[in-house]
Amino acid sequence: MDLLKIIVQPLLVIAVLSFSSASSGQDTGAGPCIECHKDTYEKALSYKYQHTVFQDKCQVCHMNTEKKDNIAAQMNSPYLLREWLINLDRLSGNQGYQADVAVTDSSGRKGPPSRVDIIPRNAWEPDGQHAVFKLTEITGINVKEIRRRGFVRATITWESNAFSTTEAEYRVRGQRPDSYKTDGLYTKSHIITLNGLKYKSKYFFRAVSRDIYGNTLKSEEISFDTSEEFTRPQVEESKDDDSSLPAIEHMQVIRGQDGTGLYLKVTANKSCGISVIVKEVMKKDDKHGFGLLPARYSRIDICYKCHPHDSSHPVGIKAESPKTRTPVDLPTIEGGIITCVTCHTPHGGDRLHFNRFDFRKELCMRCHLEKYDNL
Repeated sequence: MDLLKIIVQPLLVIAVLSFSSASSGQDTGAGPCIECHKDTYEKALSYKYQHTVFQDKCQVCHMNTEKKDNIAAQMNSPYLLREWLINLDRLSGNQGYQADVAVTDSSGRKGPPSRVDIIPRNAWEPDGQHAVFKLTEITGINVKEIRRRGFVRATITWESNAFSTTEAEYRVRGQRPDSYKTDGLYTKSHIITLNGLKYKSKYFFRAVSRDIYGNTLKSEEISFDTSEEFTRPQVEESKDDDSSLPAIEHMQVIRGQDGTGLYLKVTANKSCGISVIVKEVMKKDDKHGFGLLPARYSRIDICYKCHPHDSSHPVGIKAESPKTRTPVDLPTIEGGIITCVTCHTPHGGDRLHFNRFDFRKELCMRCHLEKYDNL
């Protein structure tokens, strides 16, 4: 009877999910899926025990049925620069994207937005030019401004020979240092504003930058005093032509050394702030509707819609300890994370509970090293 409950309860929930999808006008049939995945479908039909959801409800576990704004990444930087290298590593390698980029000058005038297509697997790798992206020097550290408007803030700038992050360590004498960091943005002209500083205090500051390969440089420590306000004048030869409208001159998607890291390089005609919105490309005739569900969701979260959280081995964890190992012959997701599909075949199987191996011994030994040695 208990086994009957285990089998029937998930089927009841799946039936409810199926009814909800059908009532919303979504096609839940597996027909279109079989056109491309016939081998997978026929193999599932041959199993002794079948997960009935696979027969006509592929989208329950695989497809996103809800329309979304499809924004994959978004970044705004108000600092006035002429070139940027923006980290895009969070984008999926199997999906196409479009980046809409806009720049705004110091007078608040916006240039015409530009668009670039991003296909991660086809991104250009600058062979032979990696030295151009290698950080070897930090120069020109300058306390540009100290202002007091209810609180004290200091604006500090420096230059680097290659695209690198803008980070800092700063402290008052005798205290532990605070840190500042911008994520995902690499530049050659660095500018930061430290807010909430103490009035009439002497600070010690160190510029920190790291390039796309992880090479890190720290400057010598400099000091500044917050007792008096000041603003250093802009150097005339670096002043932009205020009569020209801001515009993007060049955009390119590149990969780091050995194909690691994905970046969008943008160059403007003058110093500007930048806004970047990256969206997934949604095709009207896409067979996968509004896209495939992420691996973690389709292999863990979707299972919890029918099966209780405490019904089996913990998932969403990595098997790495002195007594466990990541299984080399069982499927995991990025980072070696164990999912429900690690131990169970999702469409069915020839063993009870769709176990990939005998769960009384053989399956456990794929990860656990000592506990089952003597069995």
